[in-house]
Amino acid sequence: MNSKKVAGIVLAAGSSTRFGKVKQLLPWHDKNLVNTVIEKAHLAGLSPVILVLGANAQLIQDSVLDQETRIVINPDWEIGQSSSVKKGLASIQEKVEGALFLLCDQPHLSVHFIASVAEFGLRTNKVTVPYVNDRRANPVYFPAECFPLFQKLKGNEGGRKIIGECPHTLLPWLDEWMARDIDTEADYIELCDHYSIPLAANKV
Repeated sequence: MNSKKVAGIVLAAGSSTRFGKVKQLLPWHDKNLVNTVIEKAHLAGLSPVILVLGANAQLIQDSVLDQETRIVINPDWEIGQSSSVKKGLASIQEKVEGALFLLCDQPHLSVHFIASVAEFGLRTNKVTVPYVNDRRANPVYFPAECFPLFQKLKGNEGGRKIIGECPHTLLPWLDEWMARDIDTEADYIELCDHYSIPLAANKV
């Protein structure tokens, strides 16, 4: 990535209700989910990397390995994703061209994929939405000019609510696994199987 900065905001404040366990701490190779996503954000050239925590914040924070990651606690996490998005953006102290929102339940996203979304967003100066097999996917890039629009979000609304109010474009991508995430134990098992992660060491 060039010298222009793109913030990476890792959203990890949820309580994993559908999963039934602290999803952020699930094993993935030699790390857990949240540390894997943080590492990939750094490797993709995102800066600063901001981790937004809410439910089980202390437990997850204690597991964070990277000292450069900016940790933000969202006490209003139960309101929904909108509160975490706002907290993450509010914590950006430096000049950035835009921000990329990453979900902690997508540890399998490739560094190349993440960096490509950010670079395409920088090049076009538009909201950039990856598009996989006719499905909109994550992470989405938002130029800094769109940041004020996030203040209107409520409840569990995320950035997609405001895409139509900004210049935006799609980035086609061929790997359908980049559109997957982990909502259930079955999702986790399927991803571990596909990426050759031994489940014997990753009992849910």
